[in-house]
Amino acid sequence: QGPSRGRRHSAIMLIPKKARLDILTYLFSEGVLVCPKDPHLKKHKQIGVPNIYVMKLMQSLKSNDYVHEIFNWQWCYYALTNSGIEYLRKVLHIPDDTVPKTMKKQAGPPPGERPYGGRGRGGMRRDRGERGDYRGPRDGGEGGYGRGFSRGGFRGRGRGGGRGRGRGMAPPAMDM
Repeated sequence: QGPSRGRRHSAIMLIPKKARLDILTYLFSEGVLVCPKDPHLKKHKQIGVPNIYVMKLMQSLKSNDYVHEIFNWQWCYYALTNSGIEYLRKVLHIPDDTVPKTMKKQAGPPPGERPYGGRGRGGMRRDRGERGDYRGPRDGGEGGYGRGFSRGGFRGRGRGGGRGRGRGMAPPAMDM
C-alpha cells in the first residue's frame, strides 16, 4: 500500500492573482454574486474571468463561512456574511467606512411624494381606457359589475337556488 492509499486528496486549483482580485473586488462592491454551475463556461458574464475560477473561489469562501450559498436550478447565489466583509476588507486593503452595495440604504422618493400616485397600485384611476369599459357602465344599471355580478358577489343563474347541491330541484308533479 502506498502512502496515498485510503486517503482522499483533493486537487488544489491555482487561480491567477489578477482573476482572484477581480472576483473578490466584484464580490465586495456588490455584496452578492451569481454564478451558473457550468465549469466549462469560458467567461463569467459580469466579471470576465473563467467561470471555473469563480466557482472554486466561491467554494473556498463558503467553506470558511465568508459567504452564504443558495443553489437553485443550476445557479449558485452567494451573499457575503459579516465575517466575509471583514475578510475582504483585510485582503483588498479597503477602509472600514466602505461597505458593499447590499449594506447601503437605498434612497427613497422625496418626502411627500410617492410613486404611482400614493394610493396603492396605480393610484386613483379616472381614465379606464381601452379595456376599462368591459365591466359596463359605472352609473346605474348593474353597478358597473357586469352581467351576473352584483355588489354582494356572484349571482348564480342555475336552477338549484344557489345551494350548490345536485342538479337542482325536480319539476313539480302534475296532478290530473
